[in-house]
Amino acid sequence: MGLPPTPRDRGSLRQLLTRWLSGPLIALIASSLLASYFIALYVANDAYDAALLDPALAIANRVRGNGGRLEVDLPSIAIDALRVDTKDRIFYQVQGPDGSIIAGNARIPPPPARLPPPQHLFYNAELQGEPIRVAGKFVAIQAQTVLVQVAETLVKRNTLVKEILLASALPALAIAIAALTLSWYGIGRSLAPLERLRDEIDSRSPRDLHAITEAGIPMEVRPVVRALNQLLSRLKAAIEGEQRFIANAAHQLRTPLAGLKTHAELARREPTSPQMRSLLDMIAEETDRTSHLVNQLLTLARAERGAGPDAGRQPLNLHEIATRAVQEWVPRALAKNIDLGFELEDTWTLGDPLLVRELLANLLDNALAYTPSGGAVTVRTHELDGRSVLEVQDNGPGIPAAERTRVFERFYRIPGTATQGCGLGLAIVAEIAERYGAKVELAEGADGSGTCTRVLFEPLAQHAS
Repeated sequence: MGLPPTPRDRGSLRQLLTRWLSGPLIALIASSLLASYFIALYVANDAYDAALLDPALAIANRVRGNGGRLEVDLPSIAIDALRVDTKDRIFYQVQGPDGSIIAGNARIPPPPARLPPPQHLFYNAELQGEPIRVAGKFVAIQAQTVLVQVAETLVKRNTLVKEILLASALPALAIAIAALTLSWYGIGRSLAPLERLRDEIDSRSPRDLHAITEAGIPMEVRPVVRALNQLLSRLKAAIEGEQRFIANAAHQLRTPLAGLKTHAELARREPTSPQMRSLLDMIAEETDRTSHLVNQLLTLARAERGAGPDAGRQPLNLHEIATRAVQEWVPRALAKNIDLGFELEDTWTLGDPLLVRELLANLLDNALAYTPSGGAVTVRTHELDGRSVLEVQDNGPGIPAAERTRVFERFYRIPGTATQGCGLGLAIVAEIAERYGAKVELAEGADGSGTCTRVLFEPLAQHAS
């Protein structure tokens, strides 16, 4: 289970790489669009400046000196023809050497510089709050310099700039989107080995500590995998040492416990006082309880042993496993006046016979321990939803729903439980089940009382009948 994100988390590696790639790409596209804008502006001005200069030249050719007076020898109808434009408004002005207006229909701002005739220039200005483009032509008339100005608004130019910019922007945006999409896909494919590594680690059981293979792992990640393998190796050695200690300690305890029980039984056969017999009975009972705990510890150490889940696996018929338990557990059930029944069908799986028998033994031990005298315990084997099922049901006090997760913890006992026990039975069941990929379920009994413990094993695909 992943930890919740914190404010300092940097997000996924894919998102981080995408941001690093998209940032420069967006900057490059913005720069390209800016360059396209200036190119479009240059093209528009170059195309329309020549057309704007033509009426200025036509007017300049019609400026005449009449005595000491300058005038434009151009009929008004001709001037109106020069000003015809379907999109922009045209303005003109003829200015004498002293700045006086000889002719014109608007007060056009002066050019930024005065040039000697017959030169001309183009510049941007503003007329009545509206931007305009002006063509200025300097003309020499009778040793005097006359300025002819023709201006127009920028509708056509702006339209052309927008069209050129749009024609450049659409392919650039399409390329950018395609590049980001391919980058996102490519980064995802590049990170696929990391996702497979994550899935492999996430799918492992807590007891699976074998080394992670470096095949298919990117070179940059291999040091991390090697470090993780070293950690797994150290952890495996530590757990194996702990398991050896528990197994050795349990083996060492079995001999003195067996001797203690023998001496207690011999002492109980001798004539003794009632007080001494009560003490001997207590010693014998506690010795049995301790021996049971030692045997459970040995079983737990055997189930944990890291030989891999396939070690010792062979085809098993759960029907046969349950049948063999009859001889051992029926006498114990009769001693407590419990009806121990068996409803068995053939159903196969793969597993270690010894460990599966220990699993059933712990289920039966729990059921008989918590079922009161006169109760019933039923063992079933069958198939359910394509899985092989081993099931033990009792009509005891049952397990509260809130406790059904915790009862699988080692040495945990439900508060208020009067029956003696060490809290290892279901922990052993869960450990063995996990070793073979089985699932353990706890539910109420068929009549709403007691407990039904169901272990669902992977079925054996092909088996001998």
